[in-house]
Amino acid sequence: MKQNNNNFNDFDEEDRQLVLDFENTVMQGGMQFFDVDELEVIIDYYFEVNDMKPLEKAVEYAEQLYPDSSTIRLRRAHLLIAQQQYDAALDIIQQLRRQEPDNTDVAYSLGVAYSAVGESRKAIKYFLEAADDGWMLGRVYSNIAEEYYNLRDFDEAIRYYHLAMDTDSYDAATIYNYLDTCLQAQRAEGAIEYLKSFVGEHPYSCEAWHCLGTAYLSLGLSEQAIDAYEYALAIDKRNMQVNIDLAAAQESIGAVGNAVTTLLRAIDYADNKAALYRMVAFIYMRANNSDMAIIYFRKAIEEDAEDAESYAALAVVYAVIDDFSNAIPNIKKALRLAPENPDVLCSAGVIYDTMGNLEAAEDYYERMVDCETCSEEQCQHYVQFLYNAKNFETLIDFAVESLEIYPQHPFYSTYLVAASFYTNRYNRASRSLPYVSPSLLHEICPEIFSHPRLAPLIPDDHSLNEDNNLTL
Repeated sequence: MKQNNNNFNDFDEEDRQLVLDFENTVMQGGMQFFDVDELEVIIDYYFEVNDMKPLEKAVEYAEQLYPDSSTIRLRRAHLLIAQQQYDAALDIIQQLRRQEPDNTDVAYSLGVAYSAVGESRKAIKYFLEAADDGWMLGRVYSNIAEEYYNLRDFDEAIRYYHLAMDTDSYDAATIYNYLDTCLQAQRAEGAIEYLKSFVGEHPYSCEAWHCLGTAYLSLGLSEQAIDAYEYALAIDKRNMQVNIDLAAAQESIGAVGNAVTTLLRAIDYADNKAALYRMVAFIYMRANNSDMAIIYFRKAIEEDAEDAESYAALAVVYAVIDDFSNAIPNIKKALRLAPENPDVLCSAGVIYDTMGNLEAAEDYYERMVDCETCSEEQCQHYVQFLYNAKNFETLIDFAVESLEIYPQHPFYSTYLVAASFYTNRYNRASRSLPYVSPSLLHEICPEIFSHPRLAPLIPDDHSLNEDNNLTL
């Protein structure tokens, strides 16, 4: 079996040779002696790269050579966890726990097992016990932080992520998970302060600079985000996500040319050039530059002739400029390639709506919202279509269903109120009025502001008063 050498980036030459020896002998049906420590390295390598077939073979081979080794039995338990055979894994670990009650590797494995079945408090207990020997503290603290995150105890999660990063400054997953926790907890300012200090001590951490940029961007501080992203790229110019995020930050301040340059500069490093060209095309599309958008969607298709999303987006651009002779063939091509892709179905809905074929547009939108991967933005696009098509009955049903998932959501509440108003359902409208966006409601349903019963229930919006001279 040919080994992808990129998988060895985090392993030294000795480890690399062990894995290659295993693959060139045991994986080919031969025999070779490895001691327990060597097999542990080989098994852990396959865990790290998530390569299940050789992982199973390595565990089986190790069990043949060392059936009583607690180290190998723990690896079997970890494999069972990966295979979602949790009860069998716990049986093995608990047996070892009775035999070796002070073994911190066993305690760690119990933490992993309880984490896998969602018992976070038990997982934390055993991870803390595993931390007693001081081995792999960065990973242990990061695991504890993740369990506190699952418990929505953000204070403790952040505290343990700090401990993990202070212990192991090179673990990229910990750094990204830390930022995600801070953003979920709406503590971007705290993340910025910590990450500024962190990069001061570890100035060559591409991941930390990347996260610092994202924290700035979450607060709308695009200039600072751009600076941080550029530091990250100075460390690793091939980091594709940093290039993408830098382009987004540049676009957010209107620097369209810089955003395009950033993405095109990264094209040589891209595994998926079609996706990158498509991103460039979308930048031009958002900038209302149809000619350039068409050029780059076509470049994406040249790279990948089965890129359904580029065909669909190209069709939308043609529809926007009323070139339906090109729009229709492209959307049909996209639908043939990916008939259940919500992006493609949404594009089809847009195109047929633009053409005035509301029946076809509604059919594509309904197929879109039935997709499990349909995004919230696409669902809201469907609501807007129903409203513009004056299909208020369907809109009301869909908005009510959406509000069961997102209670008091201003977008759905506003459209529900407007549709209820226009169908004389004033009681229903009044129940949702406290949760509307007044400015959006004024845009789509201005008549409600003069209704004697409903107008007093509309929330105050001072900006609306100032901009539109309305009396609510």
